[in-house]
Amino acid sequence: MLKIFGRGRSTENDAFCGIGLGDKVKDTLSGFTGIVLARSEHITGCNQLFVLPSSEKDNKLNDGQWFDVERIEKLEDKAVEIASRRTGADIPLPRVTGRSI
Repeated sequence: MLKIFGRGRSTENDAFCGIGLGDKVKDTLSGFTGIVLARSEHITGCNQLFVLPSSEKDNKLNDGQWFDVERIEKLEDKAVEIASRRTGADIPLPRVTGRSI
């Protein structure tokens, strides 16, 4: 029997069923396999994951696809390590003192 949707897997308000960026996943309907590069959370609850497949032997970049999170099965946790980096958003805000900033 082919499992298409795994509804009810989300626990403790986890909108993505424990699937994170960099995880290796598989679409249970089509068999499409790849790495999660992006997540999209919608107010309607139709949350999706963008999956990019690995390149072929000739290093050609293949097109990724968006899938509903219920169709996705995690194959490997953190298959790609995401290194943290310092960006402008991490810099503390200036403090206001009287009329000057």
